[in-house]
Amino acid sequence: MLVTGAGGFVGRRLMERLRMGEGDMAADLTDDFPAPRGVRRVAWELPSEAPEELGPARYVVHLAAVSSVFRSLRDVGLTWETNLMGTLSVLRMMQDRCPGARLLLVSSSEVYGPSGSPLDEDSEVGPLNPYGASKAAAELAARQTAHSGGLDLVVSRSFPHFGPGQHRGFALPSFCRRIAEAARSGGGAVRVGNLSPVRDYLYVDDVTGAYCHLLASGRSGGTYNVCSGRGRSMGQMLDLLVEISGADIELEVDPDLFRPADVEEQVGDPGRLRALTGWRPEYSLEDGLRELYAWWEERI
Repeated sequence: MLVTGAGGFVGRRLMERLRMGEGDMAADLTDDFPAPRGVRRVAWELPSEAPEELGPARYVVHLAAVSSVFRSLRDVGLTWETNLMGTLSVLRMMQDRCPGARLLLVSSSEVYGPSGSPLDEDSEVGPLNPYGASKAAAELAARQTAHSGGLDLVVSRSFPHFGPGQHRGFALPSFCRRIAEAARSGGGAVRVGNLSPVRDYLYVDDVTGAYCHLLASGRSGGTYNVCSGRGRSMGQMLDLLVEISGADIELEVDPDLFRPADVEEQVGDPGRLRALTGWRPEYSLEDGLRELYAWWEERI
């Protein structure tokens, strides 16, 4: 087993969920990230060639990416270099060292265009930002490689997810931190951006559970939405966080915090994943937000 991007908040949870240990490998920009006992940690800065110490693997989960829409808008070149060219490096490594291995390519709901109805895997691809476009291109590159080289490919299109350890540059961790700081000070106002976009949110442990199911049971060449099938606006999510905080906090909308381009509504249809594997979310949205808020509260 090899997991790229293993030092990120999803990678760390996934390694535990997979019970990785002796004989397994984990890669990230540096080799100083936490990993389960026995896992070989390898520094691999994509899109460079794979280090020699990365041996063959039966399963590869490719998580490593510029995964923030906001960051992709600020550094388009890095986004394409990491997400597309980095994926090509992973594909070359697999062709050379472990042909026939199963690759779980973690893509994103950002490959889809806007839709007022639930998106299934056959919905039109029409990304509105560099992150989504680079992920769509990475999918295409992986499919072409799989078709020509016998790669066993499964693609997850993961909808927004959150949990402890997620970088504060993402929306929900950022708001958690600010709400916790305001609560610690006795309340007050918290500046926020556009609260109307609707997204399909999952807690990180439900996402890693879906990845485990896909590694074991996903059909080769298949694409699977990892989502709940239920949409919540950012305003609803923040109202829940304020309620969890128990503080008297007012949300102040600041137009300067709006994204230059934002999909108004994006909710997924998880029917294909459920029918194949029986996967269901184990965490309610409220319980997941409590876990995230408590994590930040301990660090304020």
